[in-house]
This record gives sequence, structure tokens and C-alpha cells, in this order.
Amino acid sequence: MAPRRKHLQSPAGCEGYLTRQQAARALGFASEFKIREFERKGLLRPVRGPMRAAFYPRPEVLALKAQLSSSEADRAAPDAWTDAELLALLGHPKRSGNARTVLDLVLETQISIERAERVHDFWKRCEPASRSVGAGSAQTTTPSIADARTSSVPSTTHERRGEQRLTRDTLIRNLRDPDPCVREQAFAQLKEM
Repeated sequence: MAPRRKHLQSPAGCEGYLTRQQAARALGFASEFKIREFERKGLLRPVRGPMRAAFYPRPEVLALKAQLSSSEADRAAPDAWTDAELLALLGHPKRSGNARTVLDLVLETQISIERAERVHDFWKRCEPASRSVGAGSAQTTTPSIADARTSSVPSTTHERRGEQRLTRDTLIRNLRDPDPCVREQAFAQLKEM
């Protein structure tokens, strides 16, 4: 009987990250060998956890999956992408730093135009106003209390909470960010409230 592999514990602040084995499965590979190769080529940047285990940001893995499926069109099946993966891919900017469009989704993932439009419309409706696309990575901006007071809740959402509560919730969400600077700023702003 083969011994069971233990599940690796991801580092603090990296709860949504994938292990090598999970990244290999997400990309459709049977072994972790290709993941190590992508790491050596600089296509994936790991975060090291306990015992130097590698963890990969889910958006980076999905962006690589899109890049591989666009370069190898015969390899990608039309149902290879779940809606959750497409939404995570939309949250991750292209290499140029621009946000992905419906056309980008169709070209990168080879899904139908109708499905790409549905997913993109859903993402636009649900995307918080505090999210911005940074150069090279998707980062949430830490809103200051003054910024949150001046920003209004979009009329398309049916949000019943007040602006102060929304600001507080955003700051609490930022306490879970992998970037220690973002966590520190959020903590300082929460202490001011």
C-alpha cells in the first residue's frame, strides 16, 4: 500500500495559492515536472512555505494556462475552463498591465463568445470599485477612509450597508492580503476608525 501524501499547509496570507501538484492538475499535466520547468523559465514565481515547499498564486497559474491553451489550440478542450477560473483570470491583468477584455478571454481560452460575454458581464457587475489593475499583477488598493467616504456605491449593486461599513469590510479583507505592507496599512487605518 502506497503511503498517503499529507496536504501542505500554505504560508500565512497565501491561502488561495496552489501547491505544485494542484498547479499541475490545473494546467492538465500528470506530473509536477512541467511546473518545475515553468518555474526555471520564470513563467511561474513561487512563494516558499514550510520546508521550502512551493506555492503558486492561482491567477498566475490560470494566466499560464491561458497562454498555453492559446499557443496549443489543439490541446485545450472547450470545457477545460470553469467559470471560477475564468473570473480569476479576469482579475489578473495581461503582461502589458491592461485588464482582459471579452476578446482576450475568447482568444486565450478558446471558449465561445457568448460564454465569454456572460462571464465578463458578471465580473464587471461583481468587481468592487476598490480594485485596480497594477502593472504586472492584480493588486487591491487600500482605500483610505477619506477615499471611501467620497466614493459612492454603484447603483447597479443592491448594497444596503453604509459607506463606513463597506470601508471597514474592505480593510478587514486587506488584513488577509499576502503583501505585509498592505496588511500594515489596513491595520493602521482600522485603528483610526
